[in-house]
Amino acid sequence: MLTDQHIAEALSRAYIRAIAGRAGLNLAIREYDYGVDGSFDEVIVRQNRRVESGFSLSFQLKASTQWKLDSTHVIYDLEAKTYNDLILRRSIRAAIPCILILLALPPDSTQWLICEESELRLKGTCYWEYLSGNLSGNRQSVRIYIPRTQRLTPESLLTLMENVKTGEWS
Repeated sequence: MLTDQHIAEALSRAYIRAIAGRAGLNLAIREYDYGVDGSFDEVIVRQNRRVESGFSLSFQLKASTQWKLDSTHVIYDLEAKTYNDLILRRSIRAAIPCILILLALPPDSTQWLICEESELRLKGTCYWEYLSGNLSGNRQSVRIYIPRTQRLTPESLLTLMENVKTGEWS
């Protein structure tokens, strides 16, 4: 049997696969993790063929039960090395943007996935953040605050792809 961590990872991949599919984006999951777990790619119609447009959004994917909510944010302690990788990546002007995606799962692993005859429910939700700021000198983790409004949905993912195309990030 898989560990809970591997089950959470599998569910996070299923979550983003469903969101990307509903948004009409192509999803690529990396075989090896060198700080990037995958990318979303825009598909357009050119000369009656569907092709990738060349606009891409990379992501680092995390799944955890160790998070908290306040009235406006999800609070998560991200590994310092991952935090610094994402900060460095953003500082490179021509680099493909790389967002953090966090699947915030319920503490009880028996509630992560509910399979019923009429539906399949994955409990928890994904939030995204495009980290910016200074590198951290922390060795273990960096506490981050992701606005609760930054849920990863098909609509928000398409907005993120528009940000990639325009280069405008708030």
